[in-house]
Amino acid sequence: MDPAKQFQQLKSFLRIPQPSIQDLGREVSSTLDILGIGDSLVKSPDGVVAQVGAIARYLPAVQQLLIQDTLPPVISVLDHATRELVLGLFVPSKVAQGIGIRRHVALVSCLTLPSYLNAPREGQPTLPRNMRLFLVSVLDRLTRFYGLDDVYHAVFSTKMETKEGMQRLQWEEVLKALVGIPAKVGNAVGRWKAEEADDVSVPAALLPKDYFDGLVKRLEGLMIVVDTAPLQLVLEKLSAVGLLSSHVADSTSRTPSMLPSLLPPLLEHLHPPSGSSLAPYPPDFLSSIILSLPGSVITSFVKALSTHLTYHLVDSSSTLRPDRPDQRIKRAVQVLIAIVGEPKVGNEVWDALIKSITGDGGSSRMHLGEYREQSRNRLIVGWIGTGGESVAKAFIDTIVEAWTDAKYIKFSMYSQQFRLTHVLLLAISLITPYSQWLVNLSHRPKFILTFQSYLSHPDPSIRRLGMVVAEIMSELTVPETTQVNQTKEADEIEELRKGLEVDENDNADMKPMVSANVESSRLKFKGMWDGYGDGKEEARWLRECVGVRDGDAAIDGSEEEWLLGWRTKQTKSPTNLISSPPPAQQTASLPPEKPNSKPQKKPRIVMLDPDQQDDPLVGYESSSPSSTRAPSPTAEYLEEIAADPSLGLDEVNKKKAQRPLYIPQLTALLKEREKPECVEMGLQWGEGLVRAKREFGTELAENAVGVTLMVLGLNDKFQIEEFEDKRQGLLSSLVACAPKQVAPFLIEQYFSAQFSVQHKFLILTALAMGARELAGLSVPQPQRTTRAIDFPTKTLPPALHNKYITSLDVPPNRLIVNEAQIDQAINGIRDVILSKGVRQGEETIPELARERRLRVTQPRHTKVAPVNSLAASRMAQDPLPVPVVAFKDIAAEYFVMPLINRFWHHFQDSSIREERALMMGARYRSAGTGMVLSPMVMEKFLMSLTLMLDSARHSPVFLSVLCPEALELAVTIGVRHPPRPKLAHEEDLFDQHQPEAQVLSAALELTLVCLDISIDLDRGRTLAMDHTGLIMAVGEWASSVFKMENEGGGVAAGQGIRKGGGIRAEAAGVVIKMGEIGEKWGHSCIN
Repeated sequence: MDPAKQFQQLKSFLRIPQPSIQDLGREVSSTLDILGIGDSLVKSPDGVVAQVGAIARYLPAVQQLLIQDTLPPVISVLDHATRELVLGLFVPSKVAQGIGIRRHVALVSCLTLPSYLNAPREGQPTLPRNMRLFLVSVLDRLTRFYGLDDVYHAVFSTKMETKEGMQRLQWEEVLKALVGIPAKVGNAVGRWKAEEADDVSVPAALLPKDYFDGLVKRLEGLMIVVDTAPLQLVLEKLSAVGLLSSHVADSTSRTPSMLPSLLPPLLEHLHPPSGSSLAPYPPDFLSSIILSLPGSVITSFVKALSTHLTYHLVDSSSTLRPDRPDQRIKRAVQVLIAIVGEPKVGNEVWDALIKSITGDGGSSRMHLGEYREQSRNRLIVGWIGTGGESVAKAFIDTIVEAWTDAKYIKFSMYSQQFRLTHVLLLAISLITPYSQWLVNLSHRPKFILTFQSYLSHPDPSIRRLGMVVAEIMSELTVPETTQVNQTKEADEIEELRKGLEVDENDNADMKPMVSANVESSRLKFKGMWDGYGDGKEEARWLRECVGVRDGDAAIDGSEEEWLLGWRTKQTKSPTNLISSPPPAQQTASLPPEKPNSKPQKKPRIVMLDPDQQDDPLVGYESSSPSSTRAPSPTAEYLEEIAADPSLGLDEVNKKKAQRPLYIPQLTALLKEREKPECVEMGLQWGEGLVRAKREFGTELAENAVGVTLMVLGLNDKFQIEEFEDKRQGLLSSLVACAPKQVAPFLIEQYFSAQFSVQHKFLILTALAMGARELAGLSVPQPQRTTRAIDFPTKTLPPALHNKYITSLDVPPNRLIVNEAQIDQAINGIRDVILSKGVRQGEETIPELARERRLRVTQPRHTKVAPVNSLAASRMAQDPLPVPVVAFKDIAAEYFVMPLINRFWHHFQDSSIREERALMMGARYRSAGTGMVLSPMVMEKFLMSLTLMLDSARHSPVFLSVLCPEALELAVTIGVRHPPRPKLAHEEDLFDQHQPEAQVLSAALELTLVCLDISIDLDRGRTLAMDHTGLIMAVGEWASSVFKMENEGGGVAAGQGIRKGGGIRAEAAGVVIKMGEIGEKWGHSCIN
């Protein structure tokens, strides 16, 4: 039978509800026989191609039916034979018969089974417990039976006519699935245990370390393939999940790593033992794979490889002799060349090794007893030496560039400098002594000036490193003369010692003695390396390393040594084997001093013994908690600095944001928008600084516009506490303290299209609150989440309380509504105006007036507050500061009229654009241009203008200019947003939050304030006499609105969007005010 038809028949059978176990076994056995992997030895006549195609097309659906429908009811009662048959559709037994088909079944299982470990989507059932155990056991069987090599042969050994790109895509999907199996198993087991308390044990083969160890061992078996592109994908994927680590874990660690499992078989394959059937790798085979990887993968691989090759190379029982070449290093160098190729200046391997020496920060450290780091240094230098002197010179130039860096000398740790000095001396040993290039290197100005930096370092150990390099360079570049006067040489050494220990008072008259043949004499610091401590042992050890070339070592015939210790030794914990000098030598007493008649001079530079100096890494404890000194660094912080010295550089170079004392400093702080500490410092102290500078010269006036522009450009992307309130307070203070400069600038920016609605609200609030402050009126404070709590002692801390409390946690009578500053001020003004008419009506009736005074009026008492109480402190506060200029003098020129005029200009431009767009047959669209005329922005605009007019009631031009212009604006906007009758079928179409209600309510409020102030100033005479047509238009408009609202109009059903701001009440107030003006001046207007 055709395999495809057999799979279709099996799918139809699996869809039967609750099939019998015997029928299930018979159908599965028939399918396996058709595929050629069953118990029957009959081969399918259709061939492998048809079988592979049927498996790829139908097997995923069959596995899904088995896992989700068929197996859950019967999995626990299946007999062993039937269970093995079912497992054949997931992970067939690995035998030679039909191995290609078996591999394809395993390939399908690798792609499909991990998906069942994912969390089920919403509405989908979860796997029952018995199927969870079955699924984990199948993955365990799949991991043990079939490895990476089997999956590779299933993908690339198919004889089907498929495109190469399809095979590569399938290989990538398989690698993704294989690498993710341990993580998916762990996540699924943890999720089952957390959600349903279902504790499913994870097999050992699916634990990350054991799983990846097995996968990597199978990877080495694929190194003989012709096409290396699939192998490169494997290395890239393993590097992406963090398996290329330079840290060698011990045997007890469960952290997976690639090289400990890859190196033993790889090294054995590089140099097969005699009698082995393995053939060595072809030349440049491994390097062609490595060099074709991306640069980041090459960097990680080379760094990890250089660490692992030398990890088992040397141990404490057979350490490297610093003065002799070693055959173990030479073997490791040849292995490194076989894997990554010969050194070439500038390629990825070169850059990776250079970076591992000079750019690893705290990890590039070495002490005298760290044999693995010493071996790694000699491995790298030995690899460089195989490229000849040209490569060695380029390497030395790079190392010298890092060794002579002034910041590196000043801030790096001694262990880092000791390691780099070791590499430098090993690299210099590759160059022939007394060569012209080496002489030129020693004469470079930067190289010579570097010794001054080393000699001025406060650490004596680092000073000795510079002296060692200077002495060795002189030995390698200056030939030794046989006619050197021993007495003169001893005098020079004694003079150098006196120069280091001369008293500060006598230093001015002291001059160094210069020998006549100083140009041809070597530097010899005799006695500077004798003893222990302060880097003396390290200096003697470095001198022994000079001239050693591991490439000159002779290699014996031992075959086991080519494994570099990876086969014969178990993985050890990476502990540092640091040698220490004998205690008797450390505590050796100094010889007695000779009596001297001269007074003892205080040395300028004194090298203390280890027991005489304090630990430089332990800070002094502060005796007082209120000390103003900076706290001493902790041990954890010092360890971080030792691991990554760039952190210390950042702390040194980092400038703490200082509190601004001048306005230009505030501008500079707010300009640093990417630094949260600067923005927070500017917002915290900006408002106070602006108010303090308002009466001090012209500093604020000259820089006010710049600060305003910086404030408008701020955004809360760092989640600064109380960002909105601080920004609003700073901008409002700028308007109040520099109104002539800031107000026109803000009005101009308001009509700009580059600012959002939030920024426009910020500008309007600043203008309105600044106007009220200049007029001497109260400025509402922004309300926060301050709520009355019944039991404050039983609440969370304030920060957490404000974070988690909601309106449902507080009774309605205790909840304070959070309103904006403009809304609070408008509500107060509107309530005063509307209640004024009620009070005037009550005063006309004597009985009501008398009853109101008796019930409402409270007796006035002298306010008394306890000493040191909050009320007493508020009473003792200074009154509001005097404004820099009275608002009535600048209201028309700098606030109201510029705002109205620019609005008409913007309105005219928008109308022209709309008309032109309609004529062209397409509506005008441009981002931000229509924002000013939107209902939400128009409402805030009219509210802000209302507050400004209320603050400018005492302006000389209020009656003649400001009031008529504002009324004309209010009527025009109000007419453009008219009410309309509500139809019978439109009951649910309108609510109290529609845009017409917002704009119409704000326009009525503006009209009401203008009429009320006009009546208070001259009983409305100026408006009635000079602007009769405007007054009549206002009356007609207000009457129509009031009539429409009484009849159930469709604007807001009588209510505005703000609480307590009914449109009906506002329209009634305007009608009443118009009635008062008409009653007083109506006959005069007619006449």
